[in-house]
Amino acid sequence: MAQKFTGYRLVDQWTSYGWNVFTLPDGNDYDQIVNVLKTMETWDPADRRPMIVIGKTTKGYWPGAVNGKIPTGGDQVVGYPSHPYAMKMNSEYFVSLAQTFEKRYGVEFAGIRKGPVTDPAERLIQFKTNIDVVMSVLEQNGLGDWLAQRLVEIGDSLTDDLPLRIDVKHDPFLDERLRVTNLPEEPQTLTVRNPISGAEKQLKIALFRKPGEAAGARRGISEMVKWLNHVTGNRMLTLAADLSESINLEHGSIWGHYDPETNPAGSRLKAAIQEAGNVSSAIGLVGQNASLDPDKFAGVWVVSGTYGAFTPLMYLPARVWSQQNQDSKFRTGVLHILAGHSGPETAADARTHFGIFAPQVWKLFPRDQTINLSFWDYNDVAPGYFAAAEIAAREKKVGIIVVEVARPDFRVADRSTFADTDLRAAAKGLYVIRDFAPGKPKHGYVVAQGSSSTFNLVSVLPRLEQAGINVKVIAAISEELFDRQPEAYRNAVLPPEARQDLMFVSSGTRRMWPLRNVGSLTDAYSLTADWDNQWLTGGLEADVIAEAHLDASSIFAGVQRFAQDRSKRLGQQRALLDALG
Repeated sequence: MAQKFTGYRLVDQWTSYGWNVFTLPDGNDYDQIVNVLKTMETWDPADRRPMIVIGKTTKGYWPGAVNGKIPTGGDQVVGYPSHPYAMKMNSEYFVSLAQTFEKRYGVEFAGIRKGPVTDPAERLIQFKTNIDVVMSVLEQNGLGDWLAQRLVEIGDSLTDDLPLRIDVKHDPFLDERLRVTNLPEEPQTLTVRNPISGAEKQLKIALFRKPGEAAGARRGISEMVKWLNHVTGNRMLTLAADLSESINLEHGSIWGHYDPETNPAGSRLKAAIQEAGNVSSAIGLVGQNASLDPDKFAGVWVVSGTYGAFTPLMYLPARVWSQQNQDSKFRTGVLHILAGHSGPETAADARTHFGIFAPQVWKLFPRDQTINLSFWDYNDVAPGYFAAAEIAAREKKVGIIVVEVARPDFRVADRSTFADTDLRAAAKGLYVIRDFAPGKPKHGYVVAQGSSSTFNLVSVLPRLEQAGINVKVIAAISEELFDRQPEAYRNAVLPPEARQDLMFVSSGTRRMWPLRNVGSLTDAYSLTADWDNQWLTGGLEADVIAEAHLDASSIFAGVQRFAQDRSKRLGQQRALLDALG
């Protein structure tokens, strides 16, 4: 930042978030560093604010420099030019730096004064030789032995029974109350107690709603988070910016915004409108584990979210986190991405909000390292999510859960009219809404995913039946959950051969299907919001859905065409196989 700008102070930023900030005039001065560490060590333990030290440092710093100059090397190179890749191999400046090391420790590097080495083998030999020269310093005067022994002594002196507010021997995310089978169907009114202040209040949680109530899937998000916080003792943190209320994270916190001084029991973290920064903070939190047993977890889970259209801003940090979780020898927490307002409906806000392509980045991970959930009905949210949570809490491989929900407040489905009447059916990943009518010719499988797409498909089922169209309609909530079901269930819902005889009705795209390994003509008959390979133009929600060809009339016509062309479809596929000879 140019020196003329004085309005922004890094210290004030951290202080405003409740941190106890210490400053150093010179971050390269070892005496100052030791002194501030000592101050932090002896600070009043009653002050629960997290601590941070901010000190000015010099990039390119080396104690061999004298008044900004390297002996025989001229001015010390600082800032970004000091990056070693910007320098020529064995350049004059590099040799001058090396000479200060040689002089200090009485060693001599091999070959560096003869210029760059062009032969790859000789370059590696010189590199290894000079690394050995550096390490030989530890052999002088017993320095290496002393250092090793000192480190062991320091390690042995550390205590691992520091008093913590949480129980580090117990993983609350393994609590039996979080299992799908144990979720309460009726609304709960609970008395909860603040673990810090002792204050009590009434908490209402409704994981399920009655058929006919106007409540879209996104309304279930806050209830899901509240139940997690109730059971785990406020260990499910939320971290979203101005959209926290809109995507229904705001009320997942039982005790409000976290503040290290005034409200340490809060689980809603203040956040800026910076998706990448927010998810990076979430990753920093879920990557911590206070358990002394590397196979057990004592930490927090975090959910960060925004519009589905903007979630690609979160992808790169999450991709790196996925690999960190994979390679870690310790159990870690679970990162949650809430792709709120996903689907074509959000184009009602603006064309930039057309959230059908963007959420699909969350499938760009090694298989089974994430669990993707796409909810269309309020009563899908709790069973679908907690089925994923059961897996993630017990299988270290799963480091990310992604939840897609759309905005519309459709009426809660009447599952007594479904082929699968199970209120917890979403936990199985795929479930049957309408089965084939017995004794009649079958016309194929229709798999639905997304909000408006599934709701409007369900609305035309009576009309399809009247037209004599005999299709099996399946709700696709999560392929990852479906993959974990018993083979008998998978075959009963969607047998392997059905993948050659299905169409999708999806608020996603034709670029990435809800299920893998589908037939060659799936694209020709499926209904997706990018049916014409165009961006939607925006408008009122009804206009957007009609333009996406996911309105009731378009869905009826699409399913009718699919059914009527069944013989033609199967014949074309057989011909392709026969052509192979």
